Amino acid sequence: MQDYESKGKDVDSAKGDASSKAHDRPEDGEEDSAELLTTPGSKEIRSQRKHIEVLMRNIDKPIDITSAKVQKGIKAPPEIVLNVRGSSAGAGSSDFHTYRNQRRKENLRVQLMEKEAAEDEARDTFGSELASLKRKDDEKTAKNRAKRQKRKQNRGTKK
Repeated sequence: MQDYESKGKDVDSAKGDASSKAHDRPEDGEEDSAELLTTPGSKEIRSQRKHIEVLMRNIDKPIDITSAKVQKGIKAPPEIVLNVRGSSAGAGSSDFHTYRNQRRKENLRVQLMEKEAAEDEARDTFGSELASLKRKDDEKTAKNRAKRQKRKQNRGTKK
């Protein structure tokens, strides 16, 4: 009988341990935040949270949100060429790869310049077409306004 009672106590204590573990668990919101702090991007999340808290402390202070468009592009070719070819005959084993890399960079730079030129041209043609349509619209509006004024004057003279 003692064995049964001792087993019963173990079962009860095991139940007690399980219930105490349930009480040790964080709430749903706390669990999410604890989970966020252990994720791979937790450092960034903590940094953002800290930044937001600082902003919320100074709620009356205006926030400067600049919408500066970052221009994506390739650096201009260097003025000083570091890997100058020597006057010795023959090419080394890495010369082709160096040439190919330089050629790729130059082609990307040229493509970017052509793309910018095409965008500028498209912007200019759009602006000129828009101005032309606005001018035509203004002319038509002025013509109709003149007709309305003339009809209004004619109605006033008939009475």
